[in-house]
Amino acid sequence: GKGVPASLVMAVTRSLFHIVSDHEDQPEIIVTDINESLSEMTDSDMFVTLFVGVLDLSTGMLRYCNAGHEEPLLLGKGVGVLPSNSNIPVGVMSGWNYIGHETLVYPGTTIFMYTDGLTEAENATHAQFGRQRISKVARQTFAAKKHDPESIIAAQTEALHQFVRNAEQSDDLTMLSIRFNGVFTD
Repeated sequence: GKGVPASLVMAVTRSLFHIVSDHEDQPEIIVTDINESLSEMTDSDMFVTLFVGVLDLSTGMLRYCNAGHEEPLLLGKGVGVLPSNSNIPVGVMSGWNYIGHETLVYPGTTIFMYTDGLTEAENATHAQFGRQRISKVARQTFAAKKHDPESIIAAQTEALHQFVRNAEQSDDLTMLSIRFNGVFTD
């Protein structure tokens, strides 16, 4: 719903990601390089939220950088938030110091990521779905031992449809769920 200019910015962002990540594996450097290039090419009103993560399959170490995205949820030993600095989206301002993080992801952990189209989805009275509902649905799926990626996405989708009912969708919405099944060694 944001038109051709937004589509072009996304196409450029995807290309930049492929170019930078071909020779760099530090998420904060990848995000910084994309931000610098995109900031030079676009107006400050055109930006992209971005989450870049690199998971070492042999150790379970996840290195990541969040550029304006909602904080992902982790479902493993319980349900929690994957903490990150509130970095700005890429393309807003050059020279931003993006902060990276790392955490150990245990086998059987599922990471649930989503855009603000989920948190900001509105019902007919303009109430928003919100982070609390997202967390509640995640806790319910976890308690029911259905925290595989497909079940999490299905439960969030169902809860969202029940919440918004017939209200018109106001923003794009993306959900992604990934499960780390275990440490692999060569």
